[in-house]
Amino acid sequence: MATAKNFTAREEQSTYYSVSSRKWIAKGSDVYVKEFTLREGEEVPWHSHTEVFDVFYCVQGQLRVDCIDLRTSEPLPSLELGVGDSARVDVGTAHRPINPGPGVCRFVIIQGVGVYDYLPYKKG
Repeated sequence: MATAKNFTAREEQSTYYSVSSRKWIAKGSDVYVKEFTLREGEEVPWHSHTEVFDVFYCVQGQLRVDCIDLRTSEPLPSLELGVGDSARVDVGTAHRPINPGPGVCRFVIIQGVGVYDYLPYKKG
């Protein structure tokens, strides 16, 4: 079992993409909490999840989450978050968190409840 000393804010990049910073805050069997830092224009590529929903909480800068309905392939309204804003992306929605700028964006993501997966999505 990981202790707070050697687990809290542990940097770990994804095997699918790389961003300025991706730190684990908490990791359970069916709930995951991470902190991301994106420089201006940086993004997490389009993807979806089979079981888990995402809750985004912006702590610095601006965050935009672009969304597409997987059933219809139709674009959904983008989620625009400023500091202190949060939004949820449900299962069945392809999404792409991006820092539209200006400056650095930092956000916390809570993912659950279920088994985490990352399914790359090819737009259009």
